[in-house]
Amino acid sequence: MTFDAILTEQTGPLTRRLMRIVGDRETAEDLRQETLARAWRRGPRDAQAPVVRAWLHRTATNLALDELRRRKRRDHVPLHAGMAADAGLAVAAPDAPRDPRLRDALARLTAHQRLVLLLRFEAGLSLREVGELLDLSEDAARKRVARARSVFLEAYAEAGAPDTRPTVVLLLGREEPGPYERWLTAAGARVRTLTGAHAGLDLAGADALVLGGSETDIHPGLYGEEVSEHVRHTDLTRHLRDLSALRQALATDLPVLGICSGAQLLNVLHGGTLHQDLPASGYDALDHRDAHDVATTDGTLARRLLGPAPDVVSEHHQAVKRLGRGLRVTTTAPDGLFEGLEVPGHRFALGVQWHPERCQDGADGVGRRMADALVEAATA
Repeated sequence: MTFDAILTEQTGPLTRRLMRIVGDRETAEDLRQETLARAWRRGPRDAQAPVVRAWLHRTATNLALDELRRRKRRDHVPLHAGMAADAGLAVAAPDAPRDPRLRDALARLTAHQRLVLLLRFEAGLSLREVGELLDLSEDAARKRVARARSVFLEAYAEAGAPDTRPTVVLLLGREEPGPYERWLTAAGARVRTLTGAHAGLDLAGADALVLGGSETDIHPGLYGEEVSEHVRHTDLTRHLRDLSALRQALATDLPVLGICSGAQLLNVLHGGTLHQDLPASGYDALDHRDAHDVATTDGTLARRLLGPAPDVVSEHHQAVKRLGRGLRVTTTAPDGLFEGLEVPGHRFALGVQWHPERCQDGADGVGRRMADALVEAATA
């Protein structure tokens, strides 16, 4: 049995095991996804099937226990409040908007520096606990926290007049960023484009998240299916990164827009599946690599933003098959294919199968209206 086949086989057993430990399905599925992501990154690929299964269940159990420990953590001071206090600033209220300079200063830290500050000030851990988590002595943890705090304060002191535009983090792989950046900038956003294996985890200072389209297909293993002959090149590292970013953004109610494969990942994150190839699934009457119209669903954000039947530009051969749990369809193509999704209960969490950055036919164009709505949500 191949490594991929073992991961697919263990999807159900892992979820059931995690549900028994943590007590709710949503958390269990998040932890299962993280287990599979770790398996792809550093699992025992060449080991026998029993060894791989044991590794998966041990990893899942450890993640579940970590989750239970986090639930028992004591109350803490929010990071921006703790950092502001260190900088000699007054913080009006816990839910007051952050000083943009604070966010920019945090964004200039390394991932490890932000980690130690988050553990110390956001999670409220003692220096001894920080050391235990990082496998350091308490003295070493103290020095790292002090150094990270010093770097933060230097970055804050160097910050000039704040740029009040909302920061939109754009996640891409090998795609050309120019069209996305021009589209978002024209709507009044400051765009921070990130690429690389761990870019999805780097959302410090972000006011919104945009997942751009992908030149590669989403690996079917991410939604529990075997790879068919129609799947083209995949980039598992990139899509695992994007799933992590989506999960983090939704957990903090950060405005999110998934474009093309980004919409597909939003569906996968919620337990949905994909058509691995539209013509092979019988969707060959409409060219999904060209302009066409879509019908928006009454009462959705898409209807309010775009009207009943906007013209859009698509370029894809995969799409949503089974809708993920808790998602709502917002737009549908003439052939019945789902072309838009939203996550109810969030201020702005949309996925569109089409490309709004290519739909800017004047100031009232579909793409411009969507960018304006995203930026408005990011400044709320």
